[in-house]
Amino acid sequence: MRALSSIFCFFGFVALASRASAQLEVTLSFERDNYVSLETIEATVTIKNSVGKDVVLGGPGGSPWLNFQVTDTTGAPANPIRTVVVPNMVVRNGESLQRKFPLERFFYLSESGSYIVRAAAYFPDLEKFNTSRPVRFNVQQPRPPKWQEVFALPGERGYRRFQVFTFNDTTKSYVCLSVVDEETKMVMSRTALGTVMVEKDVQPALDPQKHLHLIYMSTPTMYVYQQINPGGNVTDRKYFLASKGAPKLVKNADGTVVIEGGTLYDPTLQPKGDPFRKMSERPVGVPN
Repeated sequence: MRALSSIFCFFGFVALASRASAQLEVTLSFERDNYVSLETIEATVTIKNSVGKDVVLGGPGGSPWLNFQVTDTTGAPANPIRTVVVPNMVVRNGESLQRKFPLERFFYLSESGSYIVRAAAYFPDLEKFNTSRPVRFNVQQPRPPKWQEVFALPGERGYRRFQVFTFNDTTKSYVCLSVVDEETKMVMSRTALGTVMVEKDVQPALDPQKHLHLIYMSTPTMYVYQQINPGGNVTDRKYFLASKGAPKLVKNADGTVVIEGGTLYDPTLQPKGDPFRKMSERPVGVPN
């Protein structure tokens, strides 16, 4: 009887351990460690279903199944702006669901400093929220612009200002763009456009339609060209190699902007070639 009791206890322990390990695994990540105040801070939440069956994600009493816990390094919570709204959805057994959320839309994160974030997803079977490991990121104020220009909105009243500046992340530097309402001085958008070699100058030029053209060196061998509309959205992007000289922006007499120099490059195209050769191609005289 003692042996049977021990066996039952053992299997009961295994069942409890299996139930405890059968969870919704919540993972949180950010693209960078450092951000500039008022730019988009995109949080990526991954939900992995290791429960052993399909799970319907839905919060208790119709509330959202996902929320974020944001604090500073002292533990003080960040001021919320609005609640995260996510629709109910199904995560199949063994599958992972990934969603991205602009965190600055839900919390005030414009002040300089360090923030610690956790994502929590509701697990309906156990009627509790499962929380991710904490992730830390820093917010800093922008540097003085390397270039800026005020322009009138085409066909509209009002003025805006483009500001181009750089900032350093842990291992990379980025070229950034701010679009500022010139009358209210409010930042309408702030975006990190891409990695940049800070020792090389960024080339900006404004065309008659008030589109901003930029060329900057992204790697030691590649340049990036971007065209940005007055709202701060990138409308064109090209890549150039400096094999025939570095590309540069040139303004025509009518104010239009063209690119001279450089070699147009498509990073999505891979060199063709068969890494394997047929046996029939083996040179005569080479031993088997």
